[in-house]
Amino acid sequence: MEAERPEAEEDLLASFTNLRSLIEGPRHGLEDAEEIPRLPPKTATGVLRNGLTYYVLKNKEPKARAELFLAVGFGSLVEEEEERGIAHIIEHLGFSATKAYENHAIVKFLESIGAPFGACQNAYTSFDCTVYTLHVPTDKEGLVEESLKVLREFAYFTRISEEDLDKERKVVLEEWRESRNAQGRLSERYIQALCGAGCRWCERLPIGKEEVIRGVSAETLRKFYQKFYHPAQMAIIAVGDFDEEMVQQKIKELFDLAPSEIDPLPRQSEAPGRPRYAVPDSEGVRVASSTDPELSFAQSMVDCKRPRLPAKTVRDVRRRMTEDLFHRALSSRLLRLTLQGPLEGGARDFFSAATESSDPLPALNNLCASLAPLPGRVRPALRSMLRELERLRRFGFHRAEVRRAQRAMLAEFEEDYIEREQRPSESFAEEFTSLFLDEDCAPGVVERARLAAHLLPGISPDEVSSVAKLYDFTKNVVVKIATPLMSVRSPAYTCWSVMQACRQMSLPRPSLDLPGEEEVAQIMKSVTSEQMEAWPPDADDPEERLRNLFEGCAEELLPPSRTGTSRGREVRAEGVPKPSRKEEGSMEVSEEAFGEEVILQNGLRIFLKETDLFDDEILLRGRRWGGLSEFQENGMFSGGISCEAQVNQMCAMMLGICGLPAESLQECLEGKRVDPNPPSMEAYTTSMDASSSPADFEVLLMLVALLFVRPVPSSASAGRLSLVKLGLLAWRLAEDRDPQSQFRRRVLSAVSSNHPYTWLPSLWRILRLNFKTAAQIFNERASQPREWTFVLTGKLPKKEKLMTLLETYLGSIPNRDGSNERCDDLTMRESVKSLEIHFPTKSVQEDVHLRMVEPKGSTVLCFPLQMSSSSCADSLEKCAEELLELMQLQLLVRLLETRLVEVLRFQRGQVYSVAVGSDLGLSPPKMGHARRGNLSVSFECDPVESDELVQATRAELQRLRDGSAAFTAENVAAAMEQDRRELEELIHTNSWWANTILDLYFSRCYVAQPDVGSTMSQWWRARKAMLESFDATKAHELLRSTLPESGHSVVVAMRPKGGKVQALN
Repeated sequence: MEAERPEAEEDLLASFTNLRSLIEGPRHGLEDAEEIPRLPPKTATGVLRNGLTYYVLKNKEPKARAELFLAVGFGSLVEEEEERGIAHIIEHLGFSATKAYENHAIVKFLESIGAPFGACQNAYTSFDCTVYTLHVPTDKEGLVEESLKVLREFAYFTRISEEDLDKERKVVLEEWRESRNAQGRLSERYIQALCGAGCRWCERLPIGKEEVIRGVSAETLRKFYQKFYHPAQMAIIAVGDFDEEMVQQKIKELFDLAPSEIDPLPRQSEAPGRPRYAVPDSEGVRVASSTDPELSFAQSMVDCKRPRLPAKTVRDVRRRMTEDLFHRALSSRLLRLTLQGPLEGGARDFFSAATESSDPLPALNNLCASLAPLPGRVRPALRSMLRELERLRRFGFHRAEVRRAQRAMLAEFEEDYIEREQRPSESFAEEFTSLFLDEDCAPGVVERARLAAHLLPGISPDEVSSVAKLYDFTKNVVVKIATPLMSVRSPAYTCWSVMQACRQMSLPRPSLDLPGEEEVAQIMKSVTSEQMEAWPPDADDPEERLRNLFEGCAEELLPPSRTGTSRGREVRAEGVPKPSRKEEGSMEVSEEAFGEEVILQNGLRIFLKETDLFDDEILLRGRRWGGLSEFQENGMFSGGISCEAQVNQMCAMMLGICGLPAESLQECLEGKRVDPNPPSMEAYTTSMDASSSPADFEVLLMLVALLFVRPVPSSASAGRLSLVKLGLLAWRLAEDRDPQSQFRRRVLSAVSSNHPYTWLPSLWRILRLNFKTAAQIFNERASQPREWTFVLTGKLPKKEKLMTLLETYLGSIPNRDGSNERCDDLTMRESVKSLEIHFPTKSVQEDVHLRMVEPKGSTVLCFPLQMSSSSCADSLEKCAEELLELMQLQLLVRLLETRLVEVLRFQRGQVYSVAVGSDLGLSPPKMGHARRGNLSVSFECDPVESDELVQATRAELQRLRDGSAAFTAENVAAAMEQDRRELEELIHTNSWWANTILDLYFSRCYVAQPDVGSTMSQWWRARKAMLESFDATKAHELLRSTLPESGHSVVVAMRPKGGKVQALN
């Protein structure tokens, strides 16, 4: 059958010229049974004599980098009962020792070449696969070959000795322990509900069993590795900026070993088959309910199980597109229901709702409906979702709803096609991995775009609406319901649920939110006989809504006669390279202008930087002085930062920004490549970030203008406002249930001497939330364009058109006080109210005992930071000294983290990961004051080992101080290489340039030298000086001054209280 091509197709593709060009000229129909290409053009693929499959593709994004994957076609599903978890352990052991690499030498090699390494970064084990991933540089001879050798070690030569295994057991146990949180337990129960008792999928979770991890022998692991790491069930995937013929040849040379010749663990000549375990069918409705005392929110999920089918033909692609259109169109309705309440009237039932086609297991592709019900409203929420599916079965979608969904999908395909040359290698590598493991075709961007241009316009509203009928509630239905535990230990949540129960005229009980199978089946059946009306059509054209709104503001804008008075100047930045995707000169210093700074007639400052980094991206970053520190309050039931200030962004979104409610604004933007975000407040500043395609840049500017000239209303419907309070109350109660959230708050309190800035709003304060005040705070942030600085980067329009757009939309925004004179930067900085947060003057050690379902330990060590350099407004030299010290501090943090990972994980084997970080963000911004903050070391561990690990950390810091285990030249070289490699990739992104330029406008160096080009040059010189001067001696000196031996510290450790709390199933 040929795909339907209605008359409306040309109109639908009119805004997507790139997609339309793919189907212009002589057309041929697409047959449903026609197979789609398996791989993109120019992909080299083959099978070695030993059966190993390879895929090689040259791709220049990111530049001088490659993604090298090893995919093994087995995971936890092939484990026996006494082996549960060993596939994951073997993955860990590969980084520990192999035939050619001893004592974590692979990790040291990756660090030395600047490749990333860390927890969950370089490998993962799933039900049906184990995948190793390397992201490596390619600009030095031999790096790719050596990295391929590392993959060969994983594939053939992982060393599995009792000594290696004993070192790694506790590391794996810590990862297992980290998974035992509320969401982890919920996920496990969800899989059990989908599969049923005795199914292989729910009995072979990849993380394994604690007793196996503790007691399995190395011999058992060796036998597993020898059997299942067979070349014929492996694939090597190489995608990157390299010589593809050379890489292909190296793969053949390195990996084409006969199975029997792999030493010391030879493989059988015949590879084991990959089992394809199906998920059993289930009759009727299966309901799996549970409570968990640590769960943040109630969750409900309705799954209609169906087998997963790989996408191989045009029919498969069309089916997936049709389902995607259905979910997108329904999401707009569900958002309206969330914010406006049921169509038939009545109370709101959920915080959020969505549908999707999901793959919870490799064997399934379910139609899913998920909900976040209000406390005590699980039944009504479930009924509301089912009612909307029934409404669609009866009445379907309006053509306008489907058209918006089609435009939204076409916009995404258009963006992918335009930026096809900038597609990252990682996405290709992941698709090739899926092709090898799951037989999902990976045709490439161009072919996908061509299919979208052919198929999407021809999918009718009736086809999209018919997806609702696939939600078959007569068989293979699994309903998962999970709620926080009602008990005397959570009185607020319990009282709230009791109140909701009273509204439903039912008796409160611990299982209040947990209906059974008969009740759920009855709800599903009763909905089919309910009387309901069709969904109302659009009252206006959403595509014209924004334009009409802006034109209605004409009288409020600055007179057109004054437009054109903008002041612009060319900005140069000596020594700073020009960002470019071009083959040559992408890191060379350019003689061209760095950018242009424009002051519009209303005082708004905009920096313009055109780049060729991405062909379909323009980023907007904005900032002004003044943030949360201005809204400190005191009171018996309040304190800290004003609740209205903390939640003003959320309130504004619910009340309506840009003159439109959230659901109406979303409709306006469907099909447009625009991503706006309203201003958000930090400690001392208010920031804004947004993005668009060049085609929709005018829409972005229109939104920014409306944000300023259309204030947020101070009132809305009672139901909408109550939803905000309910959401905030639910969030606040969740913070008190989650052990990690409680622990983080105790850490913040300890390191800040319990400063009110770290306090959360109380329940009473949330109940007293004043929406008018919240709206006033938000509107004040967006009332004075002369206080703002914007940075625009990306593929900007030509100069004349760009200036016309900026003057029309941004330059016409009036200032609330009537003055268009731009404020002085130093004056605005000095007017900011400081928080005056101080690190404790004496050492603090605190044990935080919390009730937990699973005993876990988290520990944080904090040390005070006080910069020795201090910027002065009249001294560029002092500003440069401070900038250099900041850069050196970040390098020291990297060195410390690497060393502590080596000691606590690789040598002692007691933690899964260690994080070291510095925080100077709350230091007062005033000039002449040295920055202060803290340096933290954090890790999760067995609670009984926390004190031992704290001592080990202190001992290692002391050894670094006294020189008995000082940083070596190799340590420093590896840290600097990692830093250099990271920046090489970052400077090829628009986001780095936009964020860095904006940061420099608000830096202390800019005050001393108020020219952003000169400040950028100073930043680049400081970085160059840091890389040239930093060595092991400097690292030792910086460590001793940063963390003096006589210094004090804060240690906070989380421990279980009162034994283990049992979750109810």
